[in-house]
Amino acid sequence: MASDAEPRRAFSDEFDDSFPVDAELSNSAFFGRNVLQGLVDGIDDFIQLRQRRWSRYRALGPALLGSAMWIDDPQLISKISELYAACIVVSKQGRKPHQLKKLDQLAKLNERTPGMPVKAFSVLTELAPKEDGLPVVVGPYSRVYDRTVPTIRTLGFRKLPGPVESSPPILHAKMALLGHLWWHDEDGISSVADVVGFQATRLWVSSANFTSSSRRSLEFGYWTEDPALVQGAERFLVKLMRSSEALDPDSDSFDPELAPVEYDDEAMFEALADRGWDDPDSNYDE
Repeated sequence: MASDAEPRRAFSDEFDDSFPVDAELSNSAFFGRNVLQGLVDGIDDFIQLRQRRWSRYRALGPALLGSAMWIDDPQLISKISELYAACIVVSKQGRKPHQLKKLDQLAKLNERTPGMPVKAFSVLTELAPKEDGLPVVVGPYSRVYDRTVPTIRTLGFRKLPGPVESSPPILHAKMALLGHLWWHDEDGISSVADVVGFQATRLWVSSANFTSSSRRSLEFGYWTEDPALVQGAERFLVKLMRSSEALDPDSDSFDPELAPVEYDDEAMFEALADRGWDDPDSNYDE
């Protein structure tokens, strides 16, 4: 058994390396220890718009979509809090006291950050939180759900005691997708509207978890702006956000908080009839 005086075991710097990976400035790969710093510095570069190509017309601010097994690194959490919007989905945690304690820092992050607006992604616009476990029924006068998804979300299954599967599948992808939230005052048919969207720009892919302990391990990570990878990562991360749950959900199983709304077609038709839309000779004009 190692004594308390024995120095902490660590890898040497012989494995550390970094180098550019494409012709675009600032897109580098990192190998060895402290790879997570490449992510933190890359987010800061984007916030500061250190490359002109990262700017966007009518940008609201820098935004990030991400996924990891877990996140607890103070530097990364601090940098995320500087973004205009963010949503990172992590593996669902257990309910033991030490596991619940791990949630405190992330709960505080959710309290002080705005999260990610649902209306920035078209695939989320017909979703709403379930009521009593069932999809929300939408009528002609219902308000559209257009709130925000909190910054840190969970997904998946908890490990359960007893004769059940001891190691359920987990969210193992470590990615961060940077881009801008943008706005426009016209919709697709040139009508006045408040339109918000997300434009993905650069992608971080790595073996390194978003944790302080990953800085001591031998990892790899790199930035890329390859269009196919950026677009594919956006599709994947939006699906994770769509299927995510609260930071400490009640369910031990995969149970997305948002679900497609159900439309009350009969009420819709009745409302149209009341407004005269079913009468071709009606003079109704709103």
